[in-house]
Amino acid sequence: MIDPAWEGKVQFYELVFGTWLIYIFLVLMWERVLRAKKAEWIYVLITFLGASFFWINHYLQHAPFYSWLLNGYTLVFFIIYYAICVHHEARSIAWKIAATLSTIVFTVAFILFENIARYLVDDRGVNEFWVMLIAYFGFIGLIGWRSKANH
Repeated sequence: MIDPAWEGKVQFYELVFGTWLIYIFLVLMWERVLRAKKAEWIYVLITFLGASFFWINHYLQHAPFYSWLLNGYTLVFFIIYYAICVHHEARSIAWKIAATLSTIVFTVAFILFENIARYLVDDRGVNEFWVMLIAYFGFIGLIGWRSKANH
């Protein structure tokens, strides 16, 4: 059983709010900034793996092995990101370095989006119900946008 004392501050509503926004961010970063359209499953996989950090930060943030787990997962995430997004691209070395480092931009943006939700709830007094509702409407919009983009 997971020790409840290990639990971190990160809450589920933060993850839900950040996930739809980071998906949009990831698509725009790859398609508009890096000019490399990816298959939809790649965007889904990268977002899923990024969102999986929630498990570590929610359930294990105060565990004695937290830094090892976080660093190990970060390394695995970085390798998978490179392998499926960058490695097979026929681009310059400079582009590949920038694309590989975009994993840092992705991570910082995800944390920022989650912290917007935390700010709304903790500092502005918005009930997490409303933050979740915004997220669910965001997901509906995201699904509509991506279904049109793939036809």
